[in-house]
Parts: sequence; C-alpha cells; structure tokens
Amino acid sequence: MRMEGGMIDLDSQEWSRALREGMGARFERFADGGMLACFRAGPFRVAYPDFLIGSGSELSPDALASRVEAARGFGADLVRVQSESVLDDRRVMKVHRLGTVAIPNLEGWSARELEKARRASNRRSRSSLKIRPGRTSDGAALHRLYRATLLRHGGALRYSQRYFELIAPHASLVAELDGQLCGFVCVGFQAHRACYMHGAHDSGARSHYPSDQLFLEMLETAREKGIRRFDFLPSPPAQQSLNAYKKAWGGVDQSLSVSDLALHPVRTHAFTLATKLMNSLASLRKA
Repeated sequence: MRMEGGMIDLDSQEWSRALREGMGARFERFADGGMLACFRAGPFRVAYPDFLIGSGSELSPDALASRVEAARGFGADLVRVQSESVLDDRRVMKVHRLGTVAIPNLEGWSARELEKARRASNRRSRSSLKIRPGRTSDGAALHRLYRATLLRHGGALRYSQRYFELIAPHASLVAELDGQLCGFVCVGFQAHRACYMHGAHDSGARSHYPSDQLFLEMLETAREKGIRRFDFLPSPPAQQSLNAYKKAWGGVDQSLSVSDLALHPVRTHAFTLATKLMNSLASLRKA
C-alpha cells in the first residue's frame, strides 16, 4: 500500500485557496469543469485556463469564449492557452512551442524495466532516507529548497512561502535525513492526468539520492491511484540535464504549445518584449 497524500486535486478548494492566498490569483470555475486563473505579472495581468496542467483536449469555441469573457472581467491583457496543438484563433499574437516530457501510459509503467527506477527501488530498503507525506509545517523548508534551486540556476522567484505552506499537506512528498528535510516533490492531478509541479533537494544530501527516492515514490503512488498520464511539464531551455533526468524515468517527448491570445494587443506586445528582456538579463547573469 502506498502512503496517502502527495497529490493535490487541481479541481479542489485547497488548490483554489493556494492560488488565491499564495499567489494573489483571481479565478473562476466553469460549469464544464474547467477553471481560469489570472495573475499579476508586473504591470500586466495574464490569465491561464486550467492552470497549471492545461486542458486535456482542445477547448471548444464555447469554452474558449467563456474563458475570454472571464479574463476580460479580471482585466487580463492576454490569455495563455496551453494545449497539445496551437490555438486556431486570429487573436493569437505569439505561440510558444515548448514541448514537454511525459509518460503517456503510466498504467504500463514499471520500475523494473528502467535502469534509473530499478536502481532506486533496489536502494530503497537500505536507504537512510525517510519518505513521508508533507505537512503544513514543512512549507518554510520547501520554500527554502525551492529558492536555493532558483539561485543555482538563475530562475525567477514565482511562488511564496505561503503558497508552499498551503499545498504541502496535499501535494508534497518529502525526504528526511536524520530528522532534517532534505528534498521534496509536489504533484497535481486532474481526473486521470497528473503533473510534476515542483521539486528540489539539498545538495549536501546528494549522496543519499533523495530525488531518486522521491521520484520513485511519486510515480508509484500516481500509478496506484489510477493516473494514466504523468506529465513532467516543460523544463527551462538551459536545464537540458533535467529533461534527461525525466526521460530516465520513462518520459518521452510530447508536443505542447502555449498560445498567447491578445485581449489588448498593444499591452500584450509590451508584455512579450518585457518577458524577452527579462530572459536576456537572466542569461547574462548566468554567463
């Protein structure tokens, strides 16, 4: 039997509360089961249907219209639609063909058939690590590890400590070494799809393979809970080693595009330029 916890339902009130209190989002749920979250990004507002995993299939015209109407009500400048294919709409100003790495058939996934998973499984019984579900009190430690990972890779801080406190008891699995938290993963799910949300480990505990033990528990838990597709979501372009790590667990390349639908074209263009400038500055800092 797998441990309880470790996966947050993206249709739940717990997730809504994390978005609202932890990220300052405004959101709306729809009769068709979808939702829209709207966030501030500097002077701009950006709305995301079905944040953070995206819709499982292409939005129908009626569904898209309801999302656009809600986004306008929130004062959004653009709507970012995440799906396997590019959104066919004349209002799309920019397309980001990100791609992703996913296990499309988790039901058939087996740790014994993959070298990385098999080694982790063999190591589990003699590991000094303790893997357990997260607690609210772990939020500060999760945020600390998240911040440290961003500093190493030059990423932008997007998630607050409050956010991690709110999702920790529902979404996280944590690794402890000698009573100290040294790694974590967070997972979200919607129906039979799940996605890897966050993860980090203390570099001082690397010899104990906390990430391997957490990924093994994460995937086995998801499979036993009936998840059919597990999406690792896109990695930053500069972190190709992370993509390779995901593939070592059975992930394969899958199509994923983000279509920026402009509600206010001038402001959407300004947002695109500002984002490009921020990414360029981040690259210079890492050089």
